[in-house]
Amino acid sequence: MKLKRQYFDVKDVIFSDKTQYKDGVLSINEEELLEKIRPLMKSVTDVDFELVKPGESARIVHVLDTIQPMYKVEGIGKQYSGFFGHPNVVGEGITNLLRGFTVMESAPLPWDESSASSGLLYPRDAIIDMIGPIAGFTPFSQTINLVITYKLLEGKSSAEYDNDIRLCGLKVSEILAELTVGQVPNEVEEFSISNINPELPNVVLVWQCQNQGVYSNTYLYAHDISNLVPTLLHPNEMLDGCIVSGNYVWPAFKVPTYLHVNHPILLELYRLHNKELNFRGVILSRSHNPTNWHKERSANFCVKLAKYLGADGLIMAWEGGGNAAVDGMLTIQAAEKNGIKASTITFEFGGVDGTEGILLVDDVPEADAIISGGSIEKPYTLPKVERVVGGEVLRLNKESGGYFPPANKSITFDTTTHFYCSGNQSGHGKLFAEAY
Repeated sequence: MKLKRQYFDVKDVIFSDKTQYKDGVLSINEEELLEKIRPLMKSVTDVDFELVKPGESARIVHVLDTIQPMYKVEGIGKQYSGFFGHPNVVGEGITNLLRGFTVMESAPLPWDESSASSGLLYPRDAIIDMIGPIAGFTPFSQTINLVITYKLLEGKSSAEYDNDIRLCGLKVSEILAELTVGQVPNEVEEFSISNINPELPNVVLVWQCQNQGVYSNTYLYAHDISNLVPTLLHPNEMLDGCIVSGNYVWPAFKVPTYLHVNHPILLELYRLHNKELNFRGVILSRSHNPTNWHKERSANFCVKLAKYLGADGLIMAWEGGGNAAVDGMLTIQAAEKNGIKASTITFEFGGVDGTEGILLVDDVPEADAIISGGSIEKPYTLPKVERVVGGEVLRLNKESGGYFPPANKSITFDTTTHFYCSGNQSGHGKLFAEAY
């Protein structure tokens, strides 16, 4: 299975009377774009499009998913397979990507009980700052973002909002990426794991995604993974969009679709393939399994597939918080007991200075190669910004009745929970530590 990615750099994006991509500039006719997605807006009354660029004194709030615009020009199936057609297996052929540009969704999803967003699984406000102390927590402070802000039709279900918002975002990303067809890319990259070096160790990535219901799901070929048995994927399937995010409940830990498609660990394994290791594949599993028995079952299935691939090493990475950590640790334990070396990346707790209380939700003796993705319990003060996209107020603390401070003002948070991707464990982060 070979996939060629053609990258088209986006140097600037402007609103114009004509939608086109030319000389690195993406021009967008808003009315034309709106008309093309209007048939999908069954629970949405209207959308607005706003551009947010690196270096702006800007804050984006109520952030949901972020999508990599891409368009499949050769090979079976479509990008983000299954959403607008047959769920064909993808990962071969040629796919065009708009590089340095995202399509981002923003909406204040309902908090009322009828929306099925009660308990821990309600959509928390997700915040991106383009400058200031938290900008580095997300890769999207460095991209040009087309933010789609949605106005919702009252009385619809959570599932309806969720579906329509996703389809609109995916369709916009397709429409814009298709503009590259027939043009000369800035860079071409080919991905294949067919050739292996028998002298090098075999390594697999176990990618464990959240799935707990509407607003906290992950989609594999357009179907949620609630009943997924750990499944083998070719890494090219992920690069072509076989996984799409529907997770809005914990902004820090969520993995947006953009990072499934541009998974940093997966891309690093590709860079090392045939040089330091043989990248043998991705094992996709569901995190947040309901009982310890189900978690053990999932862990053993993951390791069974790793053994089948002849793995010497296993990288365990997961989406989510405490519940997911148990799934991940049991997988590490099962791998080590079967002679497969395992490592992981995870956020940690530890209070303000990193030494208080328990650092990890769960651990096993076999987990002796852990990489810290940073603490989520450090306080940060967000500065006042000149511009806010997505809403005039923040939506915080639903558990205590709600707190709605002005979105453009300075505010201090005790943890990084509301900062988009700040505890994300896909390896995108730039935090580092040195020991002396």
